Amino acid sequence: MQELIIKNVKTADYKDVNMNKIFDPDTTHQKALEFKNSTVASPEGKTFVTFYTLAPGKTNFPYHYHTGMEEVYYIISGTGTLKTPEGDRTVTEGDVIIFPANEKGAHQLTNTSNEALTYLDVDTKSSPEVVFFPEKGDFRIMTEVKRGNFPLDAEVNYLRNE
Repeated sequence: MQELIIKNVKTADYKDVNMNKIFDPDTTHQKALEFKNSTVASPEGKTFVTFYTLAPGKTNFPYHYHTGMEEVYYIISGTGTLKTPEGDRTVTEGDVIIFPANEKGAHQLTNTSNEALTYLDVDTKSSPEVVFFPEKGDFRIMTEVKRGNFPLDAEVNYLRNE
Protein backbone atom coordinates (compact mmCIF):
# COMPACT_ATOMS: atom_id res chain seq x y z
CA MET A 1 0.00 0.00 0.00
CA GLN A 2 1.28 3.43 -0.95
CA GLU A 3 2.12 5.88 1.79
CA LEU A 4 1.21 9.56 1.84
CA ILE A 5 4.22 11.86 1.45
CA ILE A 6 4.15 15.52 2.48
CA LYS A 7 7.11 17.89 2.11
CA ASN A 8 7.10 21.68 2.45
CA VAL A 9 9.15 23.83 0.07
CA LYS A 10 9.93 26.30 2.89
CA THR A 11 11.15 23.73 5.44
CA ALA A 12 12.69 21.04 3.20
CA ASP A 13 16.34 20.09 3.58
CA TYR A 14 18.18 21.42 0.54
CA LYS A 15 21.55 20.38 -0.83
CA ASP A 16 23.91 22.65 -2.73
CA VAL A 17 24.74 21.37 -6.22
CA ASN A 18 27.43 22.84 -8.47
CA MET A 19 27.32 20.95 -11.77
CA ASN A 20 30.48 22.73 -13.02
CA LYS A 21 32.55 21.37 -10.10
CA ILE A 22 30.99 17.89 -10.25
CA PHE A 23 31.47 17.23 -13.96
CA ASP A 24 34.33 19.53 -15.02
CA PRO A 25 36.17 20.99 -12.02
CA ASP A 26 39.30 22.12 -13.86
CA THR A 27 37.59 24.25 -16.51
CA THR A 28 36.14 27.76 -16.55
CA HIS A 29 32.54 27.72 -17.78
CA GLN A 30 30.36 30.34 -19.46
CA LYS A 31 27.39 29.57 -17.21
CA ALA A 32 27.26 28.91 -13.49
CA LEU A 33 25.26 25.67 -13.34
CA GLU A 34 24.46 25.86 -9.64
CA PHE A 35 21.35 25.36 -7.56
CA LYS A 36 19.93 24.13 -4.27
CA ASN A 37 17.46 21.27 -4.42
CA SER A 38 15.37 18.87 -2.39
CA THR A 39 13.72 15.82 -3.96
CA VAL A 40 10.66 13.76 -3.05
CA ALA A 41 10.02 10.48 -4.87
CA SER A 42 6.99 8.26 -4.90
CA PRO A 43 7.55 4.90 -3.16
CA GLU A 44 7.31 3.10 -6.53
CA GLY A 45 9.74 5.57 -8.10
CA LYS A 46 7.39 6.51 -10.97
CA THR A 47 7.27 10.23 -10.15
CA PHE A 48 9.89 12.62 -8.83
CA VAL A 49 9.22 16.07 -7.44
CA THR A 50 12.15 18.39 -6.83
CA PHE A 51 12.18 21.86 -5.29
CA TYR A 52 14.91 24.01 -6.87
CA THR A 53 16.27 27.39 -5.88
CA LEU A 54 18.44 29.34 -8.30
CA ALA A 55 20.42 32.27 -6.93
CA PRO A 56 20.63 35.39 -9.15
CA GLY A 57 22.72 34.71 -12.26
CA LYS A 58 22.66 30.91 -11.87
CA THR A 59 21.41 28.34 -14.40
CA ASN A 60 19.90 24.93 -13.66
CA PHE A 61 21.24 22.54 -16.34
CA PRO A 62 22.76 22.62 -19.83
CA TYR A 63 20.20 23.21 -22.59
CA HIS A 64 18.61 19.79 -23.15
CA TYR A 65 15.55 17.68 -23.91
CA HIS A 66 14.40 14.25 -22.81
CA THR A 67 13.12 11.44 -25.01
CA GLY A 68 11.08 9.48 -22.46
CA MET A 69 10.63 11.66 -19.40
CA GLU A 70 8.18 14.54 -19.32
CA GLU A 71 8.77 17.50 -17.02
CA VAL A 72 6.57 20.18 -15.52
CA TYR A 73 7.95 23.34 -13.90
CA TYR A 74 5.85 25.45 -11.56
CA ILE A 75 7.49 28.78 -10.73
CA ILE A 76 6.86 29.33 -7.01
CA SER A 77 8.66 32.66 -6.70
CA GLY A 78 11.01 34.86 -8.66
CA THR A 79 11.63 35.56 -12.32
CA GLY A 80 13.91 33.99 -14.88
CA THR A 81 14.64 33.35 -18.53
CA LEU A 82 13.62 30.05 -20.03
CA LYS A 83 15.59 29.10 -23.14
CA THR A 84 13.42 27.12 -25.59
CA PRO A 85 13.62 26.09 -29.26
CA GLU A 86 11.40 29.11 -30.07
CA GLY A 87 13.70 31.52 -28.24
CA ASP A 88 14.01 32.95 -24.74
CA ARG A 89 10.86 33.42 -22.66
CA THR A 90 10.44 35.26 -19.39
CA VAL A 91 8.90 33.11 -16.65
CA THR A 92 7.61 34.38 -13.35
CA GLU A 93 5.76 33.39 -10.18
CA GLY A 94 2.69 31.30 -10.96
CA ASP A 95 3.80 30.06 -14.40
CA VAL A 96 3.44 26.37 -15.22
CA ILE A 97 5.57 25.02 -18.07
CA ILE A 98 5.11 21.53 -19.54
CA PHE A 99 8.07 20.07 -21.44
CA PRO A 100 7.18 17.25 -23.84
CA ALA A 101 9.60 14.36 -24.23
CA ASN A 102 11.00 15.45 -27.59
CA GLU A 103 13.07 18.22 -29.22
CA LYS A 104 10.21 20.72 -28.80
CA GLY A 105 10.64 20.32 -25.04
CA ALA A 106 14.27 21.51 -25.00
CA HIS A 107 14.89 23.89 -22.12
CA GLN A 108 17.27 25.66 -19.77
CA LEU A 109 16.30 28.00 -16.92
CA THR A 110 18.43 30.94 -15.77
CA ASN A 111 17.66 33.30 -12.91
CA THR A 112 18.05 36.72 -14.54
CA SER A 113 16.63 38.66 -11.58
CA ASN A 114 18.16 40.01 -8.37
CA GLU A 115 16.05 37.70 -6.17
CA ALA A 116 16.07 33.91 -5.69
CA LEU A 117 14.05 31.90 -8.19
CA THR A 118 12.27 28.90 -6.66
CA TYR A 119 10.43 26.34 -8.74
CA LEU A 120 8.93 22.90 -8.50
CA ASP A 121 9.99 20.29 -11.08
CA VAL A 122 7.72 17.26 -11.51
CA ASP A 123 9.26 14.42 -13.55
CA THR A 124 7.88 11.16 -14.82
CA LYS A 125 10.17 8.15 -14.57
CA SER A 126 11.69 6.72 -17.73
CA SER A 127 14.43 4.10 -17.78
CA PRO A 128 16.38 3.86 -19.86
CA GLU A 129 16.31 7.56 -20.61
CA VAL A 130 18.15 9.40 -23.38
CA VAL A 131 18.76 13.13 -22.99
CA PHE A 132 19.97 15.23 -25.93
CA PHE A 133 22.07 18.39 -25.67
CA PRO A 134 21.45 20.00 -29.08
CA GLU A 135 23.92 22.87 -28.71
CA LYS A 136 26.77 20.63 -27.62
CA GLY A 137 26.05 17.75 -29.98
CA ASP A 138 26.02 15.27 -27.10
CA PHE A 139 23.58 12.84 -25.60
CA ARG A 140 23.31 11.17 -22.20
CA ILE A 141 22.08 7.65 -21.54
CA MET A 142 20.74 6.93 -18.07
CA THR A 143 19.73 3.50 -16.77
CA GLU A 144 19.15 2.16 -13.29
CA VAL A 145 22.81 1.07 -13.08
CA LYS A 146 24.83 3.33 -15.38
CA ARG A 147 24.94 6.88 -16.78
CA GLY A 148 27.18 8.28 -19.46
CA ASN A 149 27.56 11.13 -21.97
CA PHE A 150 28.57 10.61 -25.59
CA PRO A 151 29.11 12.75 -28.70
CA LEU A 152 26.36 12.34 -31.31
CA ASP A 153 28.89 11.45 -33.99
CA ALA A 154 30.44 8.57 -31.98
CA GLU A 155 29.49 5.13 -33.15
CA VAL A 156 30.98 1.65 -32.94
CA ASN A 157 30.38 -1.22 -35.29
CA TYR A 158 27.32 -3.21 -34.20
CA LEU A 159 29.32 -6.46 -34.51
CA ARG A 160 32.48 -5.14 -32.83
CA ASN A 161 34.33 -7.83 -30.86
CA GLU A 162 31.95 -10.61 -31.98
